Amino acid sequence: MKSCFRLITGLLVFISLSANAETSLYEITKGDQKIYLGGTIHVLRNSDYPLPPEFEQAYENAKILVLETDMKKASSPEFGQQMAQAFMYSDGKNLSQDLQPKLWKELQSFADERQFPLGQMSMFKAMFVSLSLSIAEMQRQGFGVGQGVDAYFYQKAIVSGKAVQELETTGEVLTHLTMLADVDANLIIKATLRDLHKMDGMLEKSVGYWRAGELEKLDKEMAADMRKETPEIYQQLLVARNQAWLPKIEQMFTTPEVELVLVGSLHLSSKDGLLAQLKKRGYNIKSYQITE
Repeated sequence: MKSCFRLITGLLVFISLSANAETSLYEITKGDQKIYLGGTIHVLRNSDYPLPPEFEQAYENAKILVLETDMKKASSPEFGQQMAQAFMYSDGKNLSQDLQPKLWKELQSFADERQFPLGQMSMFKAMFVSLSLSIAEMQRQGFGVGQGVDAYFYQKAIVSGKAVQELETTGEVLTHLTMLADVDANLIIKATLRDLHKMDGMLEKSVGYWRAGELEKLDKEMAADMRKETPEIYQQLLVARNQAWLPKIEQMFTTPEVELVLVGSLHLSSKDGLLAQLKKRGYNIKSYQITE
């Protein structure tokens, strides 16, 4: 299983949709109506800029920017407190009691190496600790949560006054996450430690796959193991949210404005992804092409 954070921030079997893509951005049409649908990476380094020019042009051509959720609310202290509360043990237990002794020692060793405050964090369930460890490791390697594609275009829209909409509320995001609070802690922490040790190479490759539009490779790198080992996480964080978003995306084809919809790249990939689901519904999909 790849770390939960890569799905939360949170990372294709339909080769015809992606093999020739220049980047992870698509033009979706039905009749005379169209939207732009782009896959994003939620964490980037300063050196990963500038972004592919296709994204910049699509942003300029669109009247409305549509993101997964309200980024201002999602980054607020209030949302952070709600999330922490949702994942906090309430029965006097702590994480060490949910883990096998050997695995707890491995987690302690890694936390000591990274100066991660595991003593304070052990009051939280495995999913929250996995998220916190992953964020800390990404930041250590120069990746910033506030530096991703979504955040970049959100800030650009705020400055320019472009309309911004969301596919789901922060409350709905929290509901999806907290439904996973009681997934087997041993499975989550074991997988997280394994992934943290190889995160440097994984992040580098993932950014490259995203930039080149190689969604099949990105899917294999970040989602294939999760589909197999923890299908409940895959189902809740990707499939269920995709199904909830589809009617909202289809509604965009009834308005005169052109929307640029940006979601995590794993929401586009595989048979469960938005590209495949829109194709099933009769929409035409092609890679976005730069126009003069």
